[in-house]
Amino acid sequence: MLTALAWLAGLVVLFIVLRTAAVLWGVVREGDGQDGSNTALPARDDPALRALRARAEAAPPNRRRWALALCDILSIRNGLPCNGDTLALDLPADRREQLGRQVLREMNIAADLPAPAIGARMQEALDGWVGGLGRSHDGFYEQLAAQGRVRDALAFDCARTAFLVRCIAHLGWVPEARAWLVLFLNAQRAQDSFESWEDFGLAYARAREYWLRMSNQDGPASTRAMMEVHEHLRNAEGSWLALPWKHYRIFDPQPRPT
Repeated sequence: MLTALAWLAGLVVLFIVLRTAAVLWGVVREGDGQDGSNTALPARDDPALRALRARAEAAPPNRRRWALALCDILSIRNGLPCNGDTLALDLPADRREQLGRQVLREMNIAADLPAPAIGARMQEALDGWVGGLGRSHDGFYEQLAAQGRVRDALAFDCARTAFLVRCIAHLGWVPEARAWLVLFLNAQRAQDSFESWEDFGLAYARAREYWLRMSNQDGPASTRAMMEVHEHLRNAEGSWLALPWKHYRIFDPQPRPT
């Protein structure tokens, strides 16, 4: 009798130990990022989210919305509308002027240049877009690459390129056809480099955190991007749930509407 009780007690202890180890292993797996930061994926899908993804897989391709969805986090942060598939933004005149000043600062272009000169500078920037658009901290991309975090840097650059090109085209500084070519190429490199919106979004957030750290902003702002990404990944009204990541490729032929 005592032997049986001892065996039973031993089995209970073993079950508790194994259960605890499994829980701890799950916590570690969810918290591991490329640089040790917290990059846990959103909670497991509920039926509503699975239904949204299934509907997205069945929907016809929308290349333009897909290309613009790469900058959703930046658009939301800057108070700009997203989820559309056009470059035009419905902004009041004062907000449009404010955006123009913001983009010129970001592109390191003097605000007092005449409009034709601004347009020429923007065209030159789009010609060399693969080398990066906008100002960046000295060594930002190089430091990420040296740490083996090339994909983080690439996600950051894809989001930033989509945002700046859309704004530049909206402000009338480059032709829309030229802007769409860059946006589509940018979208295709994102599809080729990442496996999902989660993969892309979390890589972007890690790079954004490093960017802020280089700006000596280690406070709440440094974790904001990760929270924004987690929220957007579960936003039923957002593009990330409405657009499958690799259901189609940006430059694949598409049937004409009948």
